[in-house]
Amino acid sequence: MIMHVQLLTDPQELVALRPAWNTLSGDVPLRRYEWLMSWWRYYREEHQLYVLGVFDQDKLVGLAPWYKAAGRTGGRTLRFLGDGDVCSDYLDILAHPEYQEQIAPLLVDWLQRALTGENAWDAIELDGIDAATPMVAELADQMSRYQALVHRRPALNCWRLELPESWYDFEMLMSKSHRKQVRRLIKRVADTDRCQLHICDTASRLDEAMAVLIDLHMRRRTSLDQPGCFACDRFTKFLYAAAGEMMSSGHCEILWVELDGLPIAAEIHLLANSIRYAYQAGIDPDRMEEEPGSLMHIKLIQRAIEQGLQAIDFLRGDEPYKAHWRAVSRPCETIRVVPNTTFGLVQHGIWSTKAQVKSWFKASLGKQ
Repeated sequence: MIMHVQLLTDPQELVALRPAWNTLSGDVPLRRYEWLMSWWRYYREEHQLYVLGVFDQDKLVGLAPWYKAAGRTGGRTLRFLGDGDVCSDYLDILAHPEYQEQIAPLLVDWLQRALTGENAWDAIELDGIDAATPMVAELADQMSRYQALVHRRPALNCWRLELPESWYDFEMLMSKSHRKQVRRLIKRVADTDRCQLHICDTASRLDEAMAVLIDLHMRRRTSLDQPGCFACDRFTKFLYAAAGEMMSSGHCEILWVELDGLPIAAEIHLLANSIRYAYQAGIDPDRMEEEPGSLMHIKLIQRAIEQGLQAIDFLRGDEPYKAHWRAVSRPCETIRVVPNTTFGLVQHGIWSTKAQVKSWFKASLGKQ
């Protein structure tokens, strides 16, 4: 049998493909089976699983981990598993290195044939894509050859801190004033017995670690009059499940800093061989004078350098602290592909109008 594309709509079909899926995900934990299928378990609602596997004989060599979202106006949009409120960054169409040039054309041919069948779709919308991601860009280019409309718009940046070989070298990257501030904090607090870093990397301690993370996150959000992501029960259940699965495979850990015996800052990280992805965090709003965020970053960066890691990725969002700690922005975009069909173009017109109204409304609020 020659290379072919197969639509997978039953989660049980994907269980046997889990090892191959994870191999294709490379060194990006947010692309792994454990993360994305945990999302499906809690966010599937009325959606349809729409995973496209590319096979060479029986070997999985490519994967588009998608679902089909049913819109309120009848549109059928293909999206990445893990999108929306969960904010899974660095998603892509997965491809074995030896088959990269063949994957996108095969997917495009299959998608074109599906337009008139029971697996029909009206748009592909892929959110927060790294602008350097090759496979999604190739798919969009291939679709444009079929007169599909390809719409790109900027999304929130991701931020990555490339690590030097030593803590001293990292200090030299800081501004002079920040370097003095950090050195004083290390001498006064971080290097004393008052300050302890705790690591949870096994499911047996997950309940303890998640309790610390949720408490600090929610208290900080409340102090800012924001709901916080753990206010959503579905998100909390998802992250519990995903963290447990990822810890079992060595791809997740929760860290927290205790000061004088009490937690003051916490983060959950997704782990790759050379990069740590800082997914969610919390700090004690009642102890801001102790600089909990800075203490966490000092401990985190020192540990990562000692482990010989290449980088710490702070994921999406342009919060000022990321640049302050010398992370560099990585441009991201949302890509929307609309096939050259009457219904697809009508739906895109509705979507465009909504987007314009939303943009106008935000601009109006900004002028008040």
